[in-house]
Amino acid sequence: MKTRPGICNRKKRYSSREAAETAAVSAPFKLRAYRCELCRKYHLTSRTKGMKTPRHELEL
Repeated sequence: MKTRPGICNRKKRYSSREAAETAAVSAPFKLRAYRCELCRKYHLTSRTKGMKTPRHELEL
């Protein structure tokens, strides 16, 4: 997923995929973690098309 610089700067950054997925589980709606090509950290998105299903969703 390509993130524009303005979007990257506004989004919270997580140092690991696990940290991002933990935050996604506590959200009131479905979020997915992805690695940003710009900052090399992890962000959350609500978009799901073409993304890998997170572990916590597979365990349900």
